[in-house]
Amino acid sequence: MKKAIIFPGQGSQYVGMGKSLNESFDGARQVFSRIDAVCGIDLSSKCFQGPQDDLKDTGIQQLAILATSLAAFEAFKERNIAIDYFSGLSLGEYSCLYASGVLSLDDVAILVKERASAMQEAAKESPSTMFAVLGLDSNVLIDISKDGSFYIANINAPGQIVVSLRLNDKDRVKEALESKGAKVIELAVSGGFHSPFMEPASKHLKKVIDNLEFQDAKIPIVSNVTAKPHKNKDEIKDNLVKQLVSSVLWKDCVEFMVAEGVSLFFEVGPSKVLRGLMRKINSDIKVNNIEKKEDLDSLQAG
Repeated sequence: MKKAIIFPGQGSQYVGMGKSLNESFDGARQVFSRIDAVCGIDLSSKCFQGPQDDLKDTGIQQLAILATSLAAFEAFKERNIAIDYFSGLSLGEYSCLYASGVLSLDDVAILVKERASAMQEAAKESPSTMFAVLGLDSNVLIDISKDGSFYIANINAPGQIVVSLRLNDKDRVKEALESKGAKVIELAVSGGFHSPFMEPASKHLKKVIDNLEFQDAKIPIVSNVTAKPHKNKDEIKDNLVKQLVSSVLWKDCVEFMVAEGVSLFFEVGPSKVLRGLMRKINSDIKVNNIEKKEDLDSLQAG
């Protein structure tokens, strides 16, 4: 039986995340301590105690989710379970870089900090937002998007797609999508990610990436951009740059791994967002969540 680890992205944060891991596992504690030091932020306290408003800030949120995901990964590693693939939703792909040995903990923290800052700056330059669009087929949405009023940002699951659009177009786009029978929900984000609005951020990210020491992945990372596995460090670097301005093909990533024989996924990190998406993609596939001490205790017992 093949197994994969999947890491969550933005929006999975909550006050208290990672606390039981930090209290129970040396490896998890070292992750939080090191990322605090590298980034010069008391990130641990924000994860464990909040306030919630701090965790909503893009810069804090991305680092907090990264730290919690990697703390959970370090604790999970103690179980010595063989993994065939890594993948992650958007930000979650950066957790893969550490887990698969592509970047050191220090470098992945620096990269995510720079990514978050660049995304915020790009959003200021191009005021934009994101909608979750429920109930429309991706092909229908792609066809509608050809008029340039919005971009397909995430294909998360059947009937669950996220689009990016200009802030001043949101009423018109919402009305157009609802007229096709979609349910439209504006997301609480600072900009239209995974779209051409992020071009300045992508250029900045490339400069940062070029100054970091990348290694080939020890275990293949299934890329959001290609929905294919990659181990070569240059391909991984190229995909990270493209990811900010390209659609996140999460549904395709999962379907690729299932087609390759993966029947057990471990969602490692805060919340159970990916588990919910998995039910819509393939309800026969098992997902174990690893986000608290109890999850690891039950895994050992099982």
